Amino acid sequence: MQILPLILCLLINITPANSFNCDGKPLKATIRNNLNGDFALVKDLEEIDQGAFVTLEWEDINLMLPVSFQSDEISFTDTKWLWSYKDNLLGLHHESPRLAQRLPNGTIKDYKCNLYSEDDTT
Repeated sequence: MQILPLILCLLINITPANSFNCDGKPLKATIRNNLNGDFALVKDLEEIDQGAFVTLEWEDINLMLPVSFQSDEISFTDTKWLWSYKDNLLGLHHESPRLAQRLPNGTIKDYKCNLYSEDDTT
């Protein structure tokens, strides 16, 4: 009976949330596919195409990051900023995506992000 959980797992979509709390501040993330120029809203993280990008609205920062092409990852980067739902180190972490910034001195600053809830204070 081990096949049933596998089949159910394949049928479950990984729907990306768009509201997060990052370092105590609300962040809105919107993912769109754009391989065909249609800017289609992504409803399943497993269906991101090669033209995909994410827009992040956080405090006074507005970013548009292209999809990265790292094997087995679901992430977006412009080499200065990184937004990641899945990586080889942490696995799938779509409820607490990674937001990281490369500082001018080359160090990486990580921001703690989690799904936004009504209990979050801003």
